[in-house]
Amino acid sequence: MARFDFYREISHEMSCLEEELLASVKTKETFLSEPLERTIRAGGKRIRPALVYLSARFGDYDYERIKPLAVAVELVHTATLIHDDIVDDSPLRRGTSTVQAAIGKDAAVYAGDYVLARAFKMLVDHGDFDILKSVSSVLYRVCEGEVRQKREAFDLTISFLDYARRIRKKTALLFAISCELGARGAKADPHTVSSLKKYGMMLGMAFQVMDDILDLTEDENRSGKPKGNDIKEGVITLPLLYALNNKSTERELRELLSDKNRIDESTINTIIKIVKESGGIEYARHIAGRYVKKSKEQLSVLEDIPARSSLMLLADYVVERTG
Repeated sequence: MARFDFYREISHEMSCLEEELLASVKTKETFLSEPLERTIRAGGKRIRPALVYLSARFGDYDYERIKPLAVAVELVHTATLIHDDIVDDSPLRRGTSTVQAAIGKDAAVYAGDYVLARAFKMLVDHGDFDILKSVSSVLYRVCEGEVRQKREAFDLTISFLDYARRIRKKTALLFAISCELGARGAKADPHTVSSLKKYGMMLGMAFQVMDDILDLTEDENRSGKPKGNDIKEGVITLPLLYALNNKSTERELRELLSDKNRIDESTINTIIKIVKESGGIEYARHIAGRYVKKSKEQLSVLEDIPARSSLMLLADYVVERTG
């Protein structure tokens, strides 16, 4: 499948998105605007705004009315990444200096807050209080998911259910709200909104599982961040969780992870090797595939329009991607 084939139906919207994002973070404070513009220009998959636009095709589509919702969703996502990089002390994202690396942690906190405030200003100006309420509800749960991830760092007792609950809040909810915003913004019927929201939730679960896999398999030069960064931060991802529950690898892994101060590059490479040999990567791919299958089931009840085919392609892309 050609990269980003699922954008074909919304090619105009996606081609305009970058300039809309840049315009939304403009400020006379160049100390703030320059690193934010670099962050936007570094790009990304822009899956969340694509979900907004594609979901809106199932209702009374009005580009000018849907546009601020798509931009706002991507700004919310960008703000969470800026804050993540502060917490993780990350120097790079997508091969570009992070905001915190460029202007310091203190100023980066305000930069993330600024982006988030601009997103909510767009939602307020949009004028739909119910949409604003939904986004607010999702955002505090995303924060809970991030806090949960920090609380569970190096916790080798977490269960598969703990993991699923964490990624639901941390990642999947923002995918779900993207679909919901597009459909509701276009006045789609409640059953359509519900199906698209469930599609987004399952897609987001699959996306995060694949991110967990890529953290262990993707080339550092391609990803712009060190391989095994989750291990370094003590994040127990699905492939690692599988290996921790495998009797043949459990003891060695627990010993390697028992002292976070001893986890250097050599230890990380050893852990990755053990996880791969345990079958953890294959298991995680299987789970991602199950989530994608569930996401597609939600699409089967929707009107057969080009946007539905695009969402099907997007679901396939999530489990096939290599970066």
